Amino acid sequence: MRKVGIVIAVVLVVLCGGVGFFAYRAYDLGKEIVEAGITQEQFDAQQQGAKEADVRAALPEPLKNVTDKDLYGDDPGRQGMPAGASCVYYTVKPLENSGEQPMWRLCFVDGALAEKSRLTLPE
Repeated sequence: MRKVGIVIAVVLVVLCGGVGFFAYRAYDLGKEIVEAGITQEQFDAQQQGAKEADVRAALPEPLKNVTDKDLYGDDPGRQGMPAGASCVYYTVKPLENSGEQPMWRLCFVDGALAEKSRLTLPE
């Protein structure tokens, strides 16, 4: 009987740890989405040709774990991304409840803002 109790205790600890881990990840992702949000006014204030350092200083940290492959799949044009660009992504603030997933994209080439756009990601 004592062995059954130990097994049950171990299973409960593992289950609680798993649930806790996934709850933390969901919280952390939600926090990042909110913190990486910029408003239409903040987006509009960034002018093409501006220095990358100045643009980044004016805005919060962008989304961290967003890759082009995640966003565009096999789209070779990357929805109009300039050649040789490195892009950062922000969520639209305030968050929308429209069922779409809009994001802001800011692309830099040679240390200057080369392109900025609003993307709607496929669900």
